[in-house]
Amino acid sequence: MKETLRKAILIGAGLLLMTFAGAGTAFAQASEGLNIKPAIVEDNVKPGDSYRFSLAITNIGADDRTFYLSTQDIQGLDDNGLPIFAPQGVATGYELSSWVELPSASITLKAGESTTVALTAHVPNGASPGAHFGAVFLSDKANQPGANGSGVGFNVGSIISLTIAGNITNDAKLREFSTGKVVYGVANVDFNTKIENLGNVLVRPHGVISITDMFGRNVANVEVNDSAAPVFPGSERIYATTWNSDSFAVGRYEAVGSFSYGDTEKKTISGSTSFWVLPLKPIAIFLGIIIGIVLALYVAVKLYIRRKLRDMGMTSASRTDMNFYARKYQRSGSRLIVITLAVFLVSVAFLAVLFFMFA
Repeated sequence: MKETLRKAILIGAGLLLMTFAGAGTAFAQASEGLNIKPAIVEDNVKPGDSYRFSLAITNIGADDRTFYLSTQDIQGLDDNGLPIFAPQGVATGYELSSWVELPSASITLKAGESTTVALTAHVPNGASPGAHFGAVFLSDKANQPGANGSGVGFNVGSIISLTIAGNITNDAKLREFSTGKVVYGVANVDFNTKIENLGNVLVRPHGVISITDMFGRNVANVEVNDSAAPVFPGSERIYATTWNSDSFAVGRYEAVGSFSYGDTEKKTISGSTSFWVLPLKPIAIFLGIIIGIVLALYVAVKLYIRRKLRDMGMTSASRTDMNFYARKYQRSGSRLIVITLAVFLVSVAFLAVLFFMFA
């Protein structure tokens, strides 16, 4: 099952029917008239080999149709994993289409009819080692427009991926491992993992992001690229992953990403980043409660002092005579206010120390 998913990702979960019409690129579903299996042909070959393969083609439309065969090279993958096709005659460094021998220029199928088309890829003796990519298309027009054309039609086809034996380079580098923001209000954190393929074959990195809190406790493990979506040789790809947690989260978190790649020889790359989860609403409520308590105590002390002074019979005329007692109660009240303010300042200082210790 995983192997099927791995192959399907190379063509974006199944190759779509495409028309290359410049800005007027159109997309159609296979159910509109044609189905091809397999979606991808992938194998290892040697220079000078003649690699034979076949495609099962079914006309699932309601009318008899003639379909025209063609080939095209692939020069990369877009951000969604869909192939980017090279214009005819443009070198990609991974050419393959010219190797494919087509059995005929077209085939005609009745409605609902199926057939098998046998093809051969003649690998040149001087073919460069590493992966080569192309596609075999069936279209509804004899002459499909190029990248700068303006026609409308559709192509449906299979991806051909052949790895030529020789000096195979399987190497990748972690270019970026980061979060979208430094501070989050809730534990809904998005990670960006950018990996560059430095080799000459497809790289399919897969790994886990391990997340720990400020006390070193592991709180989550998030899988990255479990479908084995590839990175094209000589290009970069960003894998987006999100950590969602329903549990209450607060403080500084550390994320360590470890990724492995390689079919025969496993290699590992890793990176780390940190972020904060500060739920502003609970924090604001907490600070508001502290400030409210301080203000309430202050008012209570002031009222207490005034009540005691009234109980002692101190009036405006007698304040001079009772100055000693007034100062006594005022000092007592001041001490209470100072203690309250000290508790508040210590709480704020404690939060600040936590922030800078784990920043």
